[in-house]
Amino acid sequence: MAEQSAARKKVFEELVTATKILVHEGIMDVFGHISARDPEDPNFFFLPQKLAPALVALEDIQRLTLDGETTDNRPSYLERYIHSEIYKARPDVQCVLHTHSPAVLPYCFIDTPLRPVTHMGAFMGESVPVYEIRDKLGDETDLFGGSPSVCADIAESLGSSPVVLMARHGVVNVGNSVREVVFRAFYLEQEAKALTAGMQIGTVKYLSKGEVKTAGKLVGAQIDRGWDHWSQRLRNVGLLT
Repeated sequence: MAEQSAARKKVFEELVTATKILVHEGIMDVFGHISARDPEDPNFFFLPQKLAPALVALEDIQRLTLDGETTDNRPSYLERYIHSEIYKARPDVQCVLHTHSPAVLPYCFIDTPLRPVTHMGAFMGESVPVYEIRDKLGDETDLFGGSPSVCADIAESLGSSPVVLMARHGVVNVGNSVREVVFRAFYLEQEAKALTAGMQIGTVKYLSKGEVKTAGKLVGAQIDRGWDHWSQRLRNVGLLT
């Protein structure tokens, strides 16, 4: 683990807390992981070693290059290249999350795009892009993000968006901080639930382009309230001191 400056210590603590929040709120399953760019050097990022998320602790944080490599001899996540290629392609991104968020997952394999339906989903933009691995590699792949080339294509599909879906696989959220990504992941899940429910009972009226822009600014200023709430929920059940 890299030397802990005050800035790095904060990042490590937030990565561990974020993992606990995402697991506790039902967004991250056994195979999810969240990383943060090194605040001391943007050419590196921090990601826990390959572990079940519920076991992740401060001492498990690894420091990786933007090629997804590390001098830490403990095992690393096979999908670490999702993180490295996005950090490489998007200098603005400070945090990357990969999950198989349950309510979002159906939008990885149907032809209905995932679009925002309430103010809380305005950050999504007008529609969430989908990375389709079949476009370049055909229909006999393992649907995995385990190579730099595939993950470079995921980063390309993400473009300037805050989220991209991996067809028949999962979800990638990005943002300017760990807290922002947790906030976005939680409300992406809520938006997917709301959209799925709405399609069952009537005609969906999506957010307009103007609403996406204006509501996104308003809601985006509230991320600390969400973090404080979810952190307290962890304390209430003894998962955070």
